[in-house]
Amino acid sequence: MNSSTINVMTAKWLTILRDYEKIKAGNCTIFKTVNQLCQAHKVHRKDIRKYYERWIKSGKEQSALLPLKRGPKIGKYKLLSKEEERIIIKIHRRLSASEFEIFHLLKNRFNIHPSVSTIYRTFKRYPLNKVRKAKIKRYVKQYPGELLHADTYHLAKSIMQDRKRYYLFGIIDDCTRLAYVEVITSITAAEVTKAFFDSLQYFLAHGIHTDRVMTDNGIEFTAFTSQKAKKTHFFETMLNIVGVDHTYTRPYHPQSNGKIERFWKILFHECIVHLNFGQTLDTLSSELNDFLYRYNYQRRHGSLNYLTPLDRLRSVTELLK
Repeated sequence: MNSSTINVMTAKWLTILRDYEKIKAGNCTIFKTVNQLCQAHKVHRKDIRKYYERWIKSGKEQSALLPLKRGPKIGKYKLLSKEEERIIIKIHRRLSASEFEIFHLLKNRFNIHPSVSTIYRTFKRYPLNKVRKAKIKRYVKQYPGELLHADTYHLAKSIMQDRKRYYLFGIIDDCTRLAYVEVITSITAAEVTKAFFDSLQYFLAHGIHTDRVMTDNGIEFTAFTSQKAKKTHFFETMLNIVGVDHTYTRPYHPQSNGKIERFWKILFHECIVHLNFGQTLDTLSSELNDFLYRYNYQRRHGSLNYLTPLDRLRSVTELLK
């Protein structure tokens, strides 16, 4: 990352922190209190303190104000030694055992028994070679609406002006990669179902009739406590009413819904990471709509032979005529 990019991404916080120091010293001519500073820049006191401590700790380096990756630092919660990781990978490759099978095979073998998630993360740290990668099954559906991938996404509180938790409901067509995103206030079956039916209207406006939708096993999409609970689940019930089939991903296997997972990564890097702090619900929706317009109608996708989703939709519908 060059210096000009760093300057653009950190200019706002650098200005805020310099004014914050002046307020603490009592020689700021613009703001008298920190509250006035927060109101002017639409940020929270906690965020100012967080960035200020990071800035001071780095010796007032401007690069310290760049956004950090979410989640724990690499190696912070590492449980397995290198030798133990090698044992797991040997079992996985020689026996073609899944993380669930290895979890039971390793019982009382290690000092700390690894969880299923830890074993799966170990697989990711030691990727397959070219021969094994060639055996991975990839698929693209033949016509629009044959399969939609749906999922939810958590937004950070710090980007919102009211510092409340908001979520995104996203859905993408497997054949054309045409996508739809909606902001929701909670991950409940009712909220997700409403957003799903809004997405159906969006796809219908593009001439796409939905046959099947794929989701994970979250409580907003289904219930596995019993067959009765599954049949009476709000999302499942509404799918039955409109005649849309429901496919579930394998537990602890996000690759099954990999297209929507990849979409979240693109959304984060091309939209969310560039948002200013202090977003309102209206401004956030506007930013997402701008991103979707570019993603669906202007952005060329390598997976579509560098066509846009709209161009892909046009080419497929011409073949189906």
